[in-house]
Amino acid sequence: MEISDLISIGIIKKAIGNNGFVAVIPETDFPEHFKKLAKIFLVFPDETVQSKTIQFCNISEKNISIKFSDIKNRTDARNLKNARIMITENDLCQLPENLFYHFQLEEFEVFTQNGKKIGKIDYIFSNNVNDILVIKNGEKEILIPFLDQFIEKIVESEKKIIIKSIKGLLDAN
Repeated sequence: MEISDLISIGIIKKAIGNNGFVAVIPETDFPEHFKKLAKIFLVFPDETVQSKTIQFCNISEKNISIKFSDIKNRTDARNLKNARIMITENDLCQLPENLFYHFQLEEFEVFTQNGKKIGKIDYIFSNNVNDILVIKNGEKEILIPFLDQFIEKIVESEKKIIIKSIKGLLDAN
């Protein structure tokens, strides 16, 4: 298993209490997915990988806490800080129609409604409000909010996204 084959769904923020629990910052719009997972991979900043079994998972309004079966105390839990929680594509939960995981849209080409090619999606990031498409056009990066008022349609079979023509949107980049 290569790290490039894994998908990040969260990052461990800190140890909680004395019994080996960790707090997790989710990188998914579906944090309830954590409860369905039995095994995950932890990828540390130095790119070492550990397989872990989830013993217990609690999800509250804005927090996720996880207990791994082999982590028994606060010291061991602290050693997991900043590790990414990653899964294989087979472990992803099925999304409703017309929703996509970020990695599924990378490399899609982006066009205006009149067929002008804008570029190719390099990556997608999230801010506190919405997702942002980062489109590469040569050396230039164009940022498009991934919102209905900017996206006309996604043609998955052609790996194409068509954006609405909004005055000034492309001029500002």
